[in-house]
Amino acid sequence: MASDTKRLLLLFLITAFFAGCTSPIEAPRNSEIIGLASPVTLQQDTTDIITADYFKSYSLIDSVQAPVGLNAILSSNDSVITLTGSIEDPLGVLRVWADGYSYDLLLKASTKEKVTITFDPAGDNVTSVKLKGEMNNWNPNAAILEKKGDMWETSMIVNEGVYQYIFVVDGKEMPDPDNPNTVSNGMGGTNSVLTVGNPDSEKLYLDTYDHSGPSVYLKTEAPENTIVFWENHQLETKYQDGIVSFEIPSNGRVMERSHIRAWTFDEDGRVSNDVLIPLSSGWVIESTEDLTRKDNHNWNMYFVLIDRFKDGNPSNTTKVDDPDIHPKANYYGGDFAGITQKIEDGYFESIGVNTLWLSPITQNPEGAYGLWDRGGVTTKFSGYHGYWPVSSSKLDYRYGTEEEFRKLLDVAHLNGMSVILDYVANHVHEEHPVYQNNPDWATDLYLPDGTLNTEKWDEYRLTTWFDTFMPTLDFSKEEVVETMTDSALFWVKEYDLDGFRHDATKHIQLEFWRTLTRKIKDSVTIPTGKQIFQIGETYGSRELVASYINSGMLDSQFDFNMYDTGLNTFGQGNTFENLRTQLQESFNYFGYHNLMGYISGNHDKTRFITLTSGEVSWDEDGKLAGWTREIEDPQAFAYERLSMFHAFNQTIPGIPVTYMGDEYGQPGANDPDNRRWMEFDESELTEPEKRNRNVFKKITGLRNSEMALTYGDFKFHTTENNTMAYSRAYFEDQVIVVFNKAETDQTVEVELREEFDYTNLKPQFGHEFRIENGILIITLPSNKFEILTL
Repeated sequence: MASDTKRLLLLFLITAFFAGCTSPIEAPRNSEIIGLASPVTLQQDTTDIITADYFKSYSLIDSVQAPVGLNAILSSNDSVITLTGSIEDPLGVLRVWADGYSYDLLLKASTKEKVTITFDPAGDNVTSVKLKGEMNNWNPNAAILEKKGDMWETSMIVNEGVYQYIFVVDGKEMPDPDNPNTVSNGMGGTNSVLTVGNPDSEKLYLDTYDHSGPSVYLKTEAPENTIVFWENHQLETKYQDGIVSFEIPSNGRVMERSHIRAWTFDEDGRVSNDVLIPLSSGWVIESTEDLTRKDNHNWNMYFVLIDRFKDGNPSNTTKVDDPDIHPKANYYGGDFAGITQKIEDGYFESIGVNTLWLSPITQNPEGAYGLWDRGGVTTKFSGYHGYWPVSSSKLDYRYGTEEEFRKLLDVAHLNGMSVILDYVANHVHEEHPVYQNNPDWATDLYLPDGTLNTEKWDEYRLTTWFDTFMPTLDFSKEEVVETMTDSALFWVKEYDLDGFRHDATKHIQLEFWRTLTRKIKDSVTIPTGKQIFQIGETYGSRELVASYINSGMLDSQFDFNMYDTGLNTFGQGNTFENLRTQLQESFNYFGYHNLMGYISGNHDKTRFITLTSGEVSWDEDGKLAGWTREIEDPQAFAYERLSMFHAFNQTIPGIPVTYMGDEYGQPGANDPDNRRWMEFDESELTEPEKRNRNVFKKITGLRNSEMALTYGDFKFHTTENNTMAYSRAYFEDQVIVVFNKAETDQTVEVELREEFDYTNLKPQFGHEFRIENGILIITLPSNKFEILTL
C-alpha cells in the first residue's frame, strides 16, 4: 500500500513526465534474439562475443556501435564481435544492427585485479607449495607457488570478491597460517578467506517504485545513469528527484509475455541490483495468478529419483539377478506410473511444487558393476539411478513404456506442472554402442604416468572417468559433439519435455553446450516458439559455473557454493555474516533475478537433517555410515533447522529445488541411505515429519503467491552471528524474512524501507511484532523464522 507522500509524488511525476499514450519503438515483430540477452562481462584486455550465442541469423548483422572507450570489430563472417579497450563507466550498452533493426546488449566492466599470495614456511624444510581454492576451482596444479628467498609466492588475476582457499604443502593440506580469517569447510576443518577489492561496501539500490498504465517508475540514488531495456532494446528514460520514469512501448501489446530490465550505477563505481518486471500484453503483471509454467522465475522444483519414488506398475519391477548386489543397491520399482499417480492425487500441488526434475530415464545395463568393499560390506551395484546409459534413446523398461512416459508429461502439463529430464552426455556405460563402435571417442583411462584417470574432478576435469566401466567421451572431437547433441535433441523433439538438467556439466567443453543450444533453438524454439530450459551441474568456483551460462549455452546451474554455505550456516552453526557474504557473491556473478537452482540436498549428499542432528558427523564418511549402521531419526531441533533452510531457499532469488523427502525431513546418510523409499501417507510419517511437511507447504505457498518472492528485489537489513533479516519488494508488495538460529530467544530489530504503509503487515507464522519509529521489533524463539507479508 502506498503512503500519502508516495501518492503525491507519483501524481506530480505523472503530470510532469508524461502526456498522451504510449508509442511503439523500432523493433521487429520476430526478434533476432530469442529470450533476454545475457549481459556481457568484459575481460581486462579483449572480449570476444560469439554472435551465434545471441542472434538466430548472425549473418544478418550490419554493424556494431560500442560505448566510449571500447573499439568493436565485427569479423568478416559476422560470427565474432571483438571488443578492445575499456568502458569509462561500470555499465555500458553495445548496440548491434541486424536486418535493419538495432538490438542492445548490456556490458559490465571487469572487476578483476592482480593479487599476490605468500606462504611462510617458518623455517621448515619445504619442497612444494600449492594453493587450491575458489579462485582456481580447487585445483592445486593451477597455482604452484615459487620459492623466493625464504618465502613462497604466487600471483593471479581474480574478480573482486571473497574466496576460500587452503595450501597444499608437501602434499599436506592446511589453512594459511598467516591469515586469521577462516570459515568452516563443513568437514570438521577450516578454510582461509581472501577478500579482493571492497565487496562489503554499501550497496546501491534500484527499486520498483510504481506504475500507472504504460508508465513505470523506479527509485534510486543515481537516476541519471539508469539503463532500461524492454526485451533487448534500450528505452528512453527521464528522471527527477531520485525517480526514473519510462514508457512501456506499445510493441508489447501483441506479446503474451515480455520483460523490462533495468540497472544503474553511481559516480563511485557502484553497480545496483538488477530489476526485472514481467509484462502481460504490455502491462505490468501484479499477481502470481497471471504467471504460467512458462515463467521460469515462478518455478518451484522437485527432484524425483524415479526408482525410489513410487511403484505405480508392479509388473515392470525387475531387479538385477546378481547375488553380489546388496538390496540397497538394487532396483526398488519406482516408475513413470507412480509419478503420474502422485500428480493425479494432488501430492505435488499440495506441497507447492510445480516443476519436476526426473532422474535419467535411458536404458541402463542388466548386469552388476562397480564395487563397495569397506566396513565389512561388499557389494556391486545395479543401474537403478539411471546414470549408466547403454542407450541414448531407449527408455529403461523398468520405469515404464513410452505410452506411460507420454502420459506422465500430459498429466503434468494438464496440472500446470513442467517437467525437465536429467540427461547424461559426459559419459556412457561401456556397453553403449557409441563406445562399442567408437572406442577412440573416449578419453584416455590412464594418465601419462600410468595412473588411472578416474575421479580427477578438478585436475583433469575434461577427461577424467567416473569409473573404469564408464568411458568419458572426448568432446574435443567434432563427431562426438555432433552425435551427443543430436542424442539430447532427440528427447525434446520426440517428447513434450520442458528442459534438461545436465549431468557433469563442467566435464564437457563449452562447444558442446553451444552446439546443443543452437540445435534446440533451430529445431524446437524457432519453429514452435517453445523455449527449452537448461540447468547444469557444476561443482567449482562461481567464475567456472558462470562461464557455462549465457544466451548461447545454459540458462542456469545449481549454486552448490550457496548450498554448502547454507548447510554450514543452518546445519553447523556458521555465522549469518558468512551466509550474507556468499549470497552477495552469487548476486554479483548471476544477478539478483537469476535462475540458479538452490537445493535442499540431492542424491549425492548426506541428508541435511541427519548431518544437522549429528546422526552422521560432519567429518565422517557419509557413505560408510550409511552402509555400516542404521541411521536413527533426527533430534527435534534439526527439523526446525531444516525448516529454516527451506525458508531461506524459498525466499531468495532463483529457483528453489527440493530433493524428494526433504519436504518432511527424511533422514539418511550418503548414497545409498539417502535414496530410501518415499513416504506419503500420514500413517507413514512421524509427528515431527508431519509438522515439517505442513511448514514446508506454507513456505512454498508464500513463494508461489507473492510477486515479491519471484520478481522482487533483495535487501539485507540486519546480519549478526545468529540472526538475520532481509526483505524483497516488488512495487507495493513486500516480504520481510527474519531468522534466529541461536539457542535462546532473540529480539531482532529491522530498519524498515521508507514509503511503505505497514498497517497491514502480517506475520505468516504467528510471531508477535511491533513497529516503532520505522523499526520492526520482533522476538523469535530458538531456531525459528518469520515471514511477514505486506
